[in-house]
Amino acid sequence: MNDSTPGQKARELLTQASQHPVASPQRDALVAEAAVWARLEHAAVMEHHTAAAVDIESALTSFADPVQKLGSELGNLTEHIKLSQK
Repeated sequence: MNDSTPGQKARELLTQASQHPVASPQRDALVAEAAVWARLEHAAVMEHHTAAAVDIESALTSFADPVQKLGSELGNLTEHIKLSQK
């Protein structure tokens, strides 16, 4: 189990737990440990999503200034064209 992800460990522990009687201390311990691994898996997934969101936000921010500059230049060009047509 050393190379498995927290989610895989949780599933393995639940599989082991299913082999014990419902009210047994062994089953309860395995289910409790599986819950901890499941929480770790959830935290890792949320951390990954947060990092991706930050990367996307950073990329959008880096494009904001060039897009704004281009829009300004297009506006100036449009104004220049309108004035030259009069």
